[in-house]
Amino acid sequence: MTWIFRGCVTSSLRVLLFFVTATLQYVVTSRAPSSDDVITSCCRFNYLQNVDDVCTDKRSQLLAVIVVCSAVENVARRHAIRTSWGSPDHLGGLGLRVVYVLGRVEGRDEDVLVEARRHGDVVQADFVDSYANLSVKSLAALHWAAEHAACARFLVKTDDDTFINTHLLSRDLSATAHQRFVMGHVIAGAQPVRTPGAKWFTPRSLYAGDTYPTYASGAAYVISGDGIRPLLRAALSSRLFWIEDVYVTGMLARAAGLQLIVNGKFVGYRAMPDDCAVRRHIALHRTGTDQMHQLWAIVTADKAQLRCYSQTLR
Repeated sequence: MTWIFRGCVTSSLRVLLFFVTATLQYVVTSRAPSSDDVITSCCRFNYLQNVDDVCTDKRSQLLAVIVVCSAVENVARRHAIRTSWGSPDHLGGLGLRVVYVLGRVEGRDEDVLVEARRHGDVVQADFVDSYANLSVKSLAALHWAAEHAACARFLVKTDDDTFINTHLLSRDLSATAHQRFVMGHVIAGAQPVRTPGAKWFTPRSLYAGDTYPTYASGAAYVISGDGIRPLLRAALSSRLFWIEDVYVTGMLARAAGLQLIVNGKFVGYRAMPDDCAVRRHIALHRTGTDQMHQLWAIVTADKAQLRCYSQTLR
């Protein structure tokens, strides 16, 4: 299936965006990028690998589908998730399902095919998988969800270095009555980075404002099921912006009229002081593969086994 985003930018801006994002991509990947690595304005999605059985079980409603935006080469991270918080055997009882969304890397399509056939949880879209194309990856995830996961009440977008406390996530979402929203760690008043060579350098030619719209951190956020198609419609008339969370949960959410809901349980950037603090958070960012299993052991342990110093666990 193909999804087309219109509203292409001018050729001069396309060239400028290539040089900006190419520089950023070089910093992140330590390799010289080519012009094929960057999508600047409009996206035509063809799916090489797909997951189309998410809504086949009519006996139980799917509470949420968790889309993990992952880089093709991060096989170990996906394995760590599948054997910890993203275990299918565990998620079924919580009304959750995990799907991994990837782009393409030259010479790796066969590896992705093998992984997709083995696990049945990989969605691969036909665009170059790069840091500069994270907004494209999220749009591919949203379109997939709109077509294949419409039965889910919520979509949770996260990254492959984020630990999700699925027990707490399921409990919170089950009690949520809000509609047309984005929920997570909400950031207001963030300013574009104007320092050339910095990781998120954005010149005024790409974003002229002094502050970004209020948005939710891209490490993990929730979109209500009724908010997915409005976001996609907003994308049709919006110029693509390369910083994913600012673009999807800020620019597109505002254009689509979605409300932003603050949830402090998604503020998982700081170190947790004890096990109780871990269990009181939904998302913990910048988590390594070994830490995934350590954190999973904490959230599944009996209360008597926890090391809690500063808080009581409720």
